[in-house]
Amino acid sequence: MGEEREPLTKGRFEETHERDWRFENSDPAPDDAGTPESPSTDQPVPVASPDAPVADAEEARSSAEATEADKLQADVVAEIPPGEMIKSDAPDAVPAAAPEQPMPVAHSATQDIDAPEPALTDTLGSAELQELTLPPSISALDPLPQGSLVGPDGAVFVEELMEKRGRLNRYRATWASTADGPLPVDLREGPIDHAELQREAAVLSEVRYAMLPALYATWEGDGRRYLAVERVEGPTLDEALRDGLSVEQVVSITLQLVQLLRRLHKAGWALVGLSPDAVHLGQPIRLAWVGTAVRIGEMPSHALQVPGYSAPELVGRAPVTGKEDVYTLGALLYRALSGDVLPEQGAELAALAAISTTPGLPQLLAPALAPAPERIDLEEFYRRLLAFKRRLSLAPLALRVASGTSIGLNPTRLANEDACGYLTWSSAYEGRVVYNAVLCAIDGMGGMDAGEVASTSALRAVLHGASRQFTTQIAGAAGTDRETEEGLATGATGGITHSPRIDPKDLVRAAAEASYTAARGRQVGATITCVVIEDGRLTLGHVGDTRAYLFRDGELTQLTRDHSLVAAMVASGMITKQEARGHPEANKVLRSLGGQRTLPLEHIDGLDVAYGESALELREDDQLLLCSDGVWGVLDDEALREILSESADCETAVVVAIRRVLEGGAADNAAIVLARCVVMPAS
Repeated sequence: MGEEREPLTKGRFEETHERDWRFENSDPAPDDAGTPESPSTDQPVPVASPDAPVADAEEARSSAEATEADKLQADVVAEIPPGEMIKSDAPDAVPAAAPEQPMPVAHSATQDIDAPEPALTDTLGSAELQELTLPPSISALDPLPQGSLVGPDGAVFVEELMEKRGRLNRYRATWASTADGPLPVDLREGPIDHAELQREAAVLSEVRYAMLPALYATWEGDGRRYLAVERVEGPTLDEALRDGLSVEQVVSITLQLVQLLRRLHKAGWALVGLSPDAVHLGQPIRLAWVGTAVRIGEMPSHALQVPGYSAPELVGRAPVTGKEDVYTLGALLYRALSGDVLPEQGAELAALAAISTTPGLPQLLAPALAPAPERIDLEEFYRRLLAFKRRLSLAPLALRVASGTSIGLNPTRLANEDACGYLTWSSAYEGRVVYNAVLCAIDGMGGMDAGEVASTSALRAVLHGASRQFTTQIAGAAGTDRETEEGLATGATGGITHSPRIDPKDLVRAAAEASYTAARGRQVGATITCVVIEDGRLTLGHVGDTRAYLFRDGELTQLTRDHSLVAAMVASGMITKQEARGHPEANKVLRSLGGQRTLPLEHIDGLDVAYGESALELREDDQLLLCSDGVWGVLDDEALREILSESADCETAVVVAIRRVLEGGAADNAAIVLARCVVMPAS
């Protein structure tokens, strides 16, 4: 027992914006892409090859075509899973693609025309785009009767006509001659010179991807071209946009579309005619129609315009660059956020700022919807979208902390030799907030000359040492302001370049030196547990028999190993855990601070000793408990679990724990620090 001293009064040091100090040494007052691979090949797939030459496209363009098509809409919109892409099971295919033909005249969300180029009015060159006018003399192919048999050996059974799109007829059909039974297919039928059918066959034969339908067969017969592909069903993006999507869902869907477009661009294709009714939602999303694709670098033979989604330059004659797809992605985001289709003349910057209260989205849309020369390419859009998603998903993990001590009820203990405290601070940079903390519990060793001197000096060394390292980090971050601003301008993310993470073992060594110096030749000692939490990542340093616990999902886990004689006896099998409680040798420790100026690193345990890992990623609602043996010696694991699970907040739990210790006799001093992890709103 140390000499009699007045107990230190509780002091609080606060910096209202960046840091929050807590230092206690007294009784408490009552008061937390993948990139999907090709579809699996779990079904044999029928194959057919073209058996007739392709007719000359220019001669065939004299045939007539219908002016409008009725779109079949699904009645039910399923829940949109906002997760990442996963591999999708789909039949494999061995395609035989017909030669590519020139691009069709025009295409919209409800039109797919392969006819002579329509005349454009003089105002098309003005700032306000005009809708393309289609020739009135276009007629569609007569649809096949229900029950028709087509394809190689008549193996494809036509169930029903799903849609008429210009000269294209689309059927729900079944391929009967597969080893695993009937295979549902999406059958497309058009004139033999139908350029979009030829391009779709070429794209699907070159690009096998989980988000694209598998190509089963393509053939010609009776002056018509047929394409049999995997049937893609489910709610469409168009339906979901009408019902409304969260920002997180929109970003997830857009990222998947970007991945699909990147795969097409890598193969040399730009989609250019993407519309939300062709996108089916699921895991992953699926694209039902790719007939509007154009070779990158080639000049479209005719104008193309999907009102509200197509890049303005597509009404002219210029080689396709791939940036047209970036404009379409921007237009989809615009509709998702604003609820309105993007005006054909584009959106003003002021309008972009008004459509969302989520920081970063207007900055993402502006370069995607810019004129073609200033527009970013797909890779840059992908990089910025990923950076935005990371900032959106990194909901910062903060800590709610409380602490308390008690001198206890032992009439021979005239000073509180236990000490505890914590330091919390936050840093805001690159659009997000990072929360950090240092927690510490120290037990001054009773019976020595000045246990309270050892614990108090050690605590001050820990908190001031952490504060100095924190200040160094901020100074290092300030030196990278220019790089940070450039990162914000380009959407780049990543931690600011600053000094290394705070090492709790360094803080423990500083505490040992401070205790030794403060002793001034007297015999002093203390045990310590020091926890550092940086951006949700926990590390610790530990010497002696103070403890740290993790309370997660109703389970209490000890994160430290006692350096005590009794713990060694339990580990060797000499006594049981039950016999260790109240053992007469329970107060004898094998490691402590204060006996030497420089504490060897091998005397300090890290998290790995008891937990098996060097760091622990914290989760929402996790609770961290640090305490001296005056707490855990009275309250067993079940009592601690009960207090942590039933208390509404940290302050209440600390008060209840101290009261329960006193009710249990409190033969020793007690110290406790409790932190709860809470998720803060993302920036």
